[in-house]
Amino acid sequence: MATLTNKGIFYTEELSSGIRVAQVLGLTATAFFCGKTYSQSFSTTPALLQAPAPLLARQWKTMFDSDKALSPAVVTLGSSIFTYLACREPISSRHFVLYTTSATLLLTCIPYTFIVGEPINQKLEKKAKDLSSASITDAAAKAGVAQEETVHQLVDRWATMNLGRTLLTGIAAIAATWAAVDRLEVVPAAARLAGGADRMG
Repeated sequence: MATLTNKGIFYTEELSSGIRVAQVLGLTATAFFCGKTYSQSFSTTPALLQAPAPLLARQWKTMFDSDKALSPAVVTLGSSIFTYLACREPISSRHFVLYTTSATLLLTCIPYTFIVGEPINQKLEKKAKDLSSASITDAAAKAGVAQEETVHQLVDRWATMNLGRTLLTGIAAIAATWAAVDRLEVVPAAARLAGGADRMG
């Protein structure tokens, strides 16, 4: 439904409360996931890398386990909401394109994580299992291990991979936000009022 605001300056579409709630949930879930992955790579990982290998492996495993169920749930929620919002729009509209882009980018996180991240995850989980009984300060944990296969190198590679998810969800959040706020349009209020007077005449 389209209405003029009380000042007669803007022309905007009036959305139902249900649609607004869906927009808020979708945007919040997507922005949360983007911030979470960014924080893991830029804040948490540098701090974890200061730890000895056995402790680092355990800390990474703890972080990874806490994220196992949460990430798919957030991605599913956000993509489902944006798909629903896209289905309400004409296929040729900008809003359809933006919401579809957001939903697609969120869903892309799943194959991206599986294809790019899973090999690293498996290696780190094995490291955590192998070092579970080692002293947290055991300096021999790196002995005989190729430089690129040490716990520290693997965690660093994992953080870099994780930035890909930050990028995907960040663009998804921007596109969905654009679609949500792109309901406000400046109109020549005087011309519209004149048009109404003409119709009455």
